[in-house]
Amino acid sequence: MSMPHRQRPIRELALAVLLGLATSCGPTGSTVTPTGVGGGAGPGVDSDPEGVNEGSGMAELRARLEQLVGRTDGIAAAAANDAGKCENLCDLATSICSVQEKMRELCDAHPDDDAYAALCREAKNECREAQDSCVRCVESNQAR
Repeated sequence: MSMPHRQRPIRELALAVLLGLATSCGPTGSTVTPTGVGGGAGPGVDSDPEGVNEGSGMAELRARLEQLVGRTDGIAAAAANDAGKCENLCDLATSICSVQEKMRELCDAHPDDDAYAALCREAKNECREAQDSCVRCVESNQAR
């Protein structure tokens, strides 16, 4: 039985997204703000790649995390009905997890600081939620 033509691209996107999330777990340098398909920005997505501006201190990383999470919240509802937006959502998840990894490195350097530990727990939860949102988006669009 052959797969309907429409499901193939979505299935390929799902596999690419899951591969991207799997490879984003390690330190990757700076994060980027995802752009829309073809380099143009979609709604709620900045067209200027960022990442070097997040800084290396906990305050800068926390601000970057909050910015990325806000963007994720802004496109998550629309992405549930638009497979094209899943790519942006999944790129944001990758960036959130990259920031989380940088925060974890700072937490490892300050093992006795409860404030660092709390921020790292929050970042870990945001990373997990962003990854789950990405997977849900791909799966919901794949089912169509």
